[in-house]
Amino acid sequence: MKEAEVNLVDEGFEEVEKNANPGKEAPKAGGDAPRTGSNRPDLRVVQADRDRDGNVVYMNVGGMWKNISKAGNEFYTLKIGNLKLLVFPNKNK
Repeated sequence: MKEAEVNLVDEGFEEVEKNANPGKEAPKAGGDAPRTGSNRPDLRVVQADRDRDGNVVYMNVGGMWKNISKAGNEFYTLKIGNLKLLVFPNKNK
């Protein structure tokens, strides 16, 4: 099996560091933050975990980018690791 080094910074992911303050939680996903980078996701996908002291730690696992199709329909692209999915709103009721 071949080992390959992958640069995740080019994929829009950033490294998560442990908190210096054990009493505080890591920043949560969401919010109306402006887009500063061209590959920065509109929404982050995080996984809640606990460190050895029992504090909640949020690990980045992916992101969602908002797109508009050629027909003018809104959809999101969800990327978690190598998995890439298209997410559409459920308008049919």
